[in-house]
Amino acid sequence: MKNLYIIIICLFGFFSQAQDATSDKNKIDNQFKEVIESSNDFQEYKVVKRTALNTLRKNTNDHIQQLNQNIDNLEQSIDTKDTRIEQLDQELASVNEELTNVNAEKDSMNFLGIQTNKTVYNTIVWSIVGILAFLFVLMTLRFKNSNAVTKAANKQLKSTEEELEDLRRKSIEKEQRLGRQLQDERNKLARLKND
Repeated sequence: MKNLYIIIICLFGFFSQAQDATSDKNKIDNQFKEVIESSNDFQEYKVVKRTALNTLRKNTNDHIQQLNQNIDNLEQSIDTKDTRIEQLDQELASVNEELTNVNAEKDSMNFLGIQTNKTVYNTIVWSIVGILAFLFVLMTLRFKNSNAVTKAANKQLKSTEEELEDLRRKSIEKEQRLGRQLQDERNKLARLKND
C-alpha cells in the first residue's frame, strides 16, 4: 500500500514537471515564432537580428539547462524512491517472516521441549488422559475383584477358625472325658489289685 502511495506521488511530481516543461517549450516556440516574424525578408531568406538570435540562443540554452536540472532532480528523486522502496520491501519481507513465525508459534506449543502443533498436542494429551482413565477403571475393577476375593477368603478363614475352635474344644472335652475314663479305669484297677 505504501508503495502505491509512493508511485502516485512520483507520477504527480513527474506530470507537474512535465507541464512546466511543456509551458517552457511553448515559450521557446513562441520566441522562435516571434524572431521569425520580426525578422526581415530578403529574397527567400530571413534576416534575423543578432541580438534577437543571441537572446533566443541564451533562452534556449537556459531552457535546456533547466530541463537537464529537472532530469537530474527527477533521477535523484527516482533513485531515492527506489532505495526507499527496497528498504520498504526488506521491511515488508521481515514483517512477513515475523508474522509467519508468530502464526507458527500461535498454532503450536512447546511440549517436552519440542515445538508441537496444537492438534497433535491435544491428541497426545487426550490419549494420555484416556489411557489413564482406562488404567483407573481396570485397577478399580481389579481392586474390587481382589477385595471380594479377600472378603470371601476372610469369611472362609473365620468359618474355618470357628470350626477349628469348635474342633479343639470338642477335642479337649474328648480328651478330658478320656482322661477321666482312664483315671476311673486306673482307680478300678488299683482297687482290684488291692482287693
